[in-house]
Amino acid sequence: MSQENLELVRAIYRLWGEGESARHLIAPDLEYVNPPYAVESGTRRDRRTLGKVRDVYPDFRVEPERFVDAGEEIVVIGTARGTSASGVEAQWRQGYVWTVRDGRAVRFLWFNRPSEALGAVGLSE
Repeated sequence: MSQENLELVRAIYRLWGEGESARHLIAPDLEYVNPPYAVESGTRRDRRTLGKVRDVYPDFRVEPERFVDAGEEIVVIGTARGTSASGVEAQWRQGYVWTVRDGRAVRFLWFNRPSEALGAVGLSE
């Protein structure tokens, strides 16, 4: 099953990269988890939460560099890029952990450091 999970998460990023919706691959009540150091830490339930970053960076995008199969969980390491409404360009590396069940992403965690995402599933860089 983990190969299917990996392909599902790859498809999410492919669709986003093409400017398409991936909502059919993401559970409507997606558990979105912000780390404790986030401005709005904590957990939310709604796949629309994934788009909130566009409130700050309207052109936000992630360029995935690495997908790590951890069974039910898939780690994505990549570079996030965006331009704020004031015109400031930002670029930073992040790590994400997606949990997939029954053919849909059901949980999303993000981290400022890729090593945190890997550590969350018991792996190291």
